[in-house]
Amino acid sequence: MSSCRIALFAVSVILLSAPVFALGSTTASGSIAACAGCHADASDRLSHSVHGRPDKRAGDHPTCISCHGKNPHSSTLPARLESTRMCSSCHRNADRMRRYGVSSKAVSSYEQSFHGRMLLRFGKKRAAGCVDCHSKHSIFVPNNSSSSVGREHAVRTCAGCHRGAGQLFAASGTSHPRLKIDRTPLLRLEEEFFKLLTYATVVLLMLVIGLDLRRKVFCAQHSPNSGRVVGMLVALGFSSLTAGLVMAILRVAGAEWAWLSAAGSFAAAFAVYATGRERRIHKPDGSKLYHRFTFAQRAQHVCLALSFTVLVLTGMPLHYADIGWSHYLHLLFGGLDGARTAHRIAAVLMTITWIWHFLFLLYRWRIYGFSSSTWTMLPTRKDLWDFSRTIAYGLGLRSTPPEYDRFQFRQKFDYLAVYWGMPIMVFSGAVLWFEVFFGNRLPSIALDAAYIAHSDEAILAMLAIMIWHLYNTHLDPDHFPMSRAWLSGVLTESEMAREHPAEKARIDAKRD
Repeated sequence: MSSCRIALFAVSVILLSAPVFALGSTTASGSIAACAGCHADASDRLSHSVHGRPDKRAGDHPTCISCHGKNPHSSTLPARLESTRMCSSCHRNADRMRRYGVSSKAVSSYEQSFHGRMLLRFGKKRAAGCVDCHSKHSIFVPNNSSSSVGREHAVRTCAGCHRGAGQLFAASGTSHPRLKIDRTPLLRLEEEFFKLLTYATVVLLMLVIGLDLRRKVFCAQHSPNSGRVVGMLVALGFSSLTAGLVMAILRVAGAEWAWLSAAGSFAAAFAVYATGRERRIHKPDGSKLYHRFTFAQRAQHVCLALSFTVLVLTGMPLHYADIGWSHYLHLLFGGLDGARTAHRIAAVLMTITWIWHFLFLLYRWRIYGFSSSTWTMLPTRKDLWDFSRTIAYGLGLRSTPPEYDRFQFRQKFDYLAVYWGMPIMVFSGAVLWFEVFFGNRLPSIALDAAYIAHSDEAILAMLAIMIWHLYNTHLDPDHFPMSRAWLSGVLTESEMAREHPAEKARIDAKRD
């Protein structure tokens, strides 16, 4: 009797253990079948999904143990971050994906999306991963009526996180922006336009600044007001700063070392300047001061500068989420969540400042009798002549610079660049901030178009400010360490004679 019991016990152990043994030794279909006895519903859904198709090469498709491990009953379900990495490990394989007509770019496209950056780079566990959109077992191609991301079910899938999401929002494809851009000619055209605009602008600005430094620092005929040693240190620091910015934009390693070199050069320039041994010490210009900016204009500039700085510090780490050290900038705002809040507050401040300035322009236009003479920032034929003569002066083809008027082409470029970029940044930012509202009412490419415009215009604005405005306002060897007009609103007689001789002559003639 006891021997019969032992035999029955042995048979029971074998029968109960068979599925577990099968998990570690069977093919894909065998693994799924081994789990079907207890998990019939999940196994059936997996076997009918794209992962249940026959392998063209052994081991191509995942099985139960691929995700749950060889001992699934002794482990917990994979977390969102872990499951997303598991999906990526297979879908990143270009050869394997090519065998089944699937793009391996889906992985990098997801990593570039907001969802991917939040989950993979910033560790936000509530951000959507692969299974949140594509489901765990019932995975189908998008044009399949059963697909969770297909037309029939995409709205319900998106609405799980984005309350109120509609058909247009669901069709935006913002979880895979790179794929959407590559497949949409209009989006590709927009992206190429901003790339061309950025590269052409940066090259032009660097050319003008390079010629200016050549003339002011490296020509014996000119002695910069800050001194030649300071000028050389500024030139070295500015070159390092620009190189670091370009390297960062192109994702070339070593940008931080270039910035450290720039910081060291500027610190040395300040130290030499502070001694006063080389710089020209001008005597007071008496009572002759030339009014440049009203208090309202200076206040608008401060608001613009403050909001822009916060937007750069909070936005660029998100755009370049794959650069780990950039995340430390968010610590200035208490982490990622604080940085996102600060970004939106700064965006509101910048928008208010933009509207404030526009109303200010209308007010000045009215009090001056709606005269076109108040629109002093509009380009004129003289600006083109001044630009060509400035280039000739930098090349040594002219002995004197042109006589600039109230605003020269440098300041007009700064000003008009803001008015070019502000509508783009404000409206694209609003679309991205209220993505469901606008996504339900605009064409399905609107969110991706807004993302391209917002990110690329932000990069262009940052480069223009850091290269062009920073040099002309602070690092120009003739008024290093900065022009104080943005604080005091006035220029001295010597500063006017150097920067705006045509306007000075006109003002002096009226005074006399």
